[in-house]
Amino acid sequence: MKVQVRDNARALAPPSLYTMNVRPQHQVFVNFRGDELRCGFVSHLVEALKRHGTNVFIDKFEKKGEDLTNLFVRIEESTIALVIFSRRYTESTWCLDELVKIKQRADQGLLKVIPIFFKVEPVTVKQLRGAFGDQFRDRVWEYRCDKPRVQRWKEALASLSCKIGLTFNKKSKESKFVRIIVNEVDKMIRGQEDFVVSPSSRTREGDVVRENSNIANQIQVVSKGYMELESENSVLRAQIVDLRERLQAQNSIIDIMEGAMGEVYTVPDLVEGVMGEVYTVPHFLTNPWQMSYSSQPTLSPADTFYF
Repeated sequence: MKVQVRDNARALAPPSLYTMNVRPQHQVFVNFRGDELRCGFVSHLVEALKRHGTNVFIDKFEKKGEDLTNLFVRIEESTIALVIFSRRYTESTWCLDELVKIKQRADQGLLKVIPIFFKVEPVTVKQLRGAFGDQFRDRVWEYRCDKPRVQRWKEALASLSCKIGLTFNKKSKESKFVRIIVNEVDKMIRGQEDFVVSPSSRTREGDVVRENSNIANQIQVVSKGYMELESENSVLRAQIVDLRERLQAQNSIIDIMEGAMGEVYTVPDLVEGVMGEVYTVPHFLTNPWQMSYSSQPTLSPADTFYF
């Protein structure tokens, strides 16, 4: 009877009194080698996370008789994954398949991952050393006909083992290490809570997107104008080069003619060149009939010639 009263009181009380320490929206998925760690380290870790108000999931919570692929759905529902690498981790193909799914979600930015190296060194996992590596090579040989699957295992191991994680060695105390993991998970959850998007922030985001679009349009207009100016400048530069070559050619002709005549003919008027240079035009070019050389023709009246 007392239980019934307590249940009724719980049902009538405000939900916040009983859910303030529960975070169902921040589900933590634990990836581990069950036969090795389920009844020891992982059970202690799960209890500590629950006491701290963290919603955690491991495969034993799945209903009996359901398809194991439902675990992939649980990974998609989670926002944090704890990947516990241990000595016998690579014995399980299911651990490796879960790891591939975790990597996919992490690459998409949908899942935060904390690697935990339990009684194995990070370098052992990264370089597939010792029993950890031997067992993985056994799986590779066992599934040698399914090369794409094996390649996904390798990529997942290489990627997630390189993330900053937590290492438990023989000198560590398990209870203290569990508290460290719980604190790291809590900090990660708090960081996600601080990133909640409000309606006002969505409005500001829309304003920023529109402003960026306007800036992009302005950049496009300026770039188009610059290209047009650059095209015009190219034409002008080509014309300047052509004029310079023509001027140099004319100066060369003048030099040759002056050298052949042995005389320098000048006129008082100076002509300014197209390039801003000032040069003197020889007199014989402006009035060739006043040139004084022996071959100059003699002007005579037409009636002096007899036919």
